[in-house]
Amino acid sequence: MPKKFSRRTLLLRSLQIPMAGGVIAALGACDSDSRDALVCADPGSMSSAQESVRRTLKYTEVSSDSARACVACEFFYPAKDGGAGCGTCGIFSGEPVNPQGHCDSWSVDS
Repeated sequence: MPKKFSRRTLLLRSLQIPMAGGVIAALGACDSDSRDALVCADPGSMSSAQESVRRTLKYTEVSSDSARACVACEFFYPAKDGGAGCGTCGIFSGEPVNPQGHCDSWSVDS
């Protein structure tokens, strides 16, 4: 004898399948964003002093406020090729920084 599904079970299943698909799609999108993000500061190639300065100034590769990103800071120098690649920072002794990054020494370019 075939098993019968109640209306409640059928409705529950019809909601669970699209929700699971949405979760899987969202996780896939998060993963691709993190792979495509520009990372300029490689801790493995820095001296302990350089790492310490970045940590002290709370440098992040992506600013939480786009108006206060490195690209708009007076200490930021764009990439020599003029592209959207990593620039350098006067505060970090000319070491690479992400144009969309931020640190506590951010200053308006006058």
